[in-house]
Amino acid sequence: MISVDTKLLVAVAVVAAVGAWYVGSRLPEMAEALPGVIADTGAGLIIGTGDVLGIPRTNETECQRALAEGRMLDASFACPAGTFLGGAWDYWTK
Repeated sequence: MISVDTKLLVAVAVVAAVGAWYVGSRLPEMAEALPGVIADTGAGLIIGTGDVLGIPRTNETECQRALAEGRMLDASFACPAGTFLGGAWDYWTK
């Protein structure tokens, strides 16, 4: 009779083997995506730090500028509907 510990060890080994095979089969895709992930992470870190320190973003769209300045009529023309409604809700519920 096989002990519970042996069954558990075999199950863990099978799961680890399947996981290693899956990761190995996806390795080229992961390696291809890695530079983009690093760049996006760096950009997010820089933008987030600027937001915390109060440094305004320089590449805002007309929609973002209109919402930030409270120009709801301009924002209604410049923004997609969902963005405008979310921004208007935030503006009017302050």
